[in-house]
Amino acid sequence: MGTHRHLRMQSPDGFTLIELLVVVAILGILVSVATVSYQQFVAKAKAVEGEIAIHEVDRLEQLHYASTHAYTDSLDDLGFAMGGSLKYYTPEVRIGSPLDKISYQVRALPVTASSTDAWLLTSYRDGSVKIERTPVNDLAVYASLRYMGIATVMSPGEAASVYLGSGISGDSEPEWSGMGSNSRCQECGRTVVNQRSGQK
Repeated sequence: MGTHRHLRMQSPDGFTLIELLVVVAILGILVSVATVSYQQFVAKAKAVEGEIAIHEVDRLEQLHYASTHAYTDSLDDLGFAMGGSLKYYTPEVRIGSPLDKISYQVRALPVTASSTDAWLLTSYRDGSVKIERTPVNDLAVYASLRYMGIATVMSPGEAASVYLGSGISGDSEPEWSGMGSNSRCQECGRTVVNQRSGQK
């Protein structure tokens, strides 16, 4: 039997500067990825509140119609009771006239407009319902197109060109009513102030 020699590598006593810089760079990348993921998670969690709000107003509108044979643009008449628990969104509603293609529209506007998207629910007279999540800046365009009965799916750029090309001004549409005092949103020009906090 021959003897075998085992070669052993000696480890240095510490880390070199290059090794430390590589570790710091890797940690920096991991922290930045985690921060972005966390911010996206928070934005999605906030957006759920707006979606729940428009579905609740829609449910209450159906109940109100079943008992009165009419829709209403008053959240108080609907018995909307989520107002005190909403932190991120302000719901509003408007009713179409008998000649319009829609029965009503519900929108949920973020209290801080730059923080998350807005929600729009359009209930048509034929019984169909369209729900959209859209950036606040595009909400007025989408709401007007849906109000006029244009229900096709389109990008914000396409929606803006259809809106501008069709001569729709939005001035003939009914105003939104809902929670909050009379103050104008800079992004959409409509009344949108959270009742509790008084913030746009």
